[in-house]
Amino acid sequence: MLLVTELYPPAVGGTPVLFENVYSRLPGMDVTVLTGGEKRRRDADERGIRVVRRPGRQTHWGVLHPRGLHRHWQVARDIAQLTRGRQAIVHCGRALPEGLAALVSRRLHGGPPYVCWTHGEELTYARDSRELTFLLSRVHRGAAGLIANSHNTRRKLEAIGVAAHRIRVIHPGVDPERFGASAAGSGLRQRLAPEGELVLLSVGRLQRRKGHDVVLRALAHLGGAAEGMRYVIVGDGDERSSLEQLASDLGVHRQVVFAGEVSDRELPSYYGAADLFVHPNRDDRGDIEGFGIVFLEAAAAGLPVIGGNSGGVPEALEDGVTGFLVDGRDAGELARKIRLLTESSDLRRRMGDAGRARVVREFTWNRAAARLMEAHTALDMAA
Repeated sequence: MLLVTELYPPAVGGTPVLFENVYSRLPGMDVTVLTGGEKRRRDADERGIRVVRRPGRQTHWGVLHPRGLHRHWQVARDIAQLTRGRQAIVHCGRALPEGLAALVSRRLHGGPPYVCWTHGEELTYARDSRELTFLLSRVHRGAAGLIANSHNTRRKLEAIGVAAHRIRVIHPGVDPERFGASAAGSGLRQRLAPEGELVLLSVGRLQRRKGHDVVLRALAHLGGAAEGMRYVIVGDGDERSSLEQLASDLGVHRQVVFAGEVSDRELPSYYGAADLFVHPNRDDRGDIEGFGIVFLEAAAAGLPVIGGNSGGVPEALEDGVTGFLVDGRDAGELARKIRLLTESSDLRRRMGDAGRARVVREFTWNRAAARLMEAHTALDMAA
């Protein structure tokens, strides 16, 4: 099994987390990862995955620009070299750009069959370009199968003409023990909320579709009640300066903590220090949340969650049971749900317990890896 992806640790985000955790849990499978970025000591650790890193990254997804064409040819050549003389299937992190290289390798070098993951955002990106739309359709037609990270993403693939029987849905997962009761955040909580305030938490890149701005507006809606809260934002990104300015303009900056990027080792303690996870994502001109691993991490930590009713998020939480779905553009609705949860420790506990039970039952990494292995075995037999 050769995984070709630009989205692999130390890159941050849900997709790198997904790939490292799923592909490291395939017992008996010879797994190689072809990726970019700087080499890490963990590349050759006990997880048993061989990681091959090619310098640089794909800055042009198409083939009309010379740099894009050259990069696709380089990756296609690498795929052919890494699989030559071996029975293999290529797993592409996305149809574009990685799937295009796999298609080129198969056509020009007699490379192995390939399957493509789809996360949702890449479909939006490709539709804005005739070239990319054309290339995406060619990659899809040439693939042995497609893997969608949610049923919402599957529906988007069907909407552009991919036959339903060619798509398998494999939800991301989480390690319940890593984010469970053992990940106590009492010391961190004392620093974040020294007066015993309730801690609201968001984790993720600071992008418009994540809805951090809506949380700030919801705090302003809550007025004096927000003074007993601390909103902790873990992550960084292009929106940070505008969010800081918005918090100041709304007069809620004293309730907001911009924690920035935190290490994998530190992350569980932030969930352990929180009372409520809030992430009111929205559709931002087609840019959507494909699923949202952070909802599973929060649920594994026993937190009730509030998420936006868009993309794959309705699959990551159970509305009214493990948390609430809200309109990610409506700060008033979000404020009402925050108030409901912050005023009832019993409701927080019941939803948090239900969320953790659901994660343990349906969303572990071992379960996701088993489903991937089933898909790979079926493709292998067909090939």
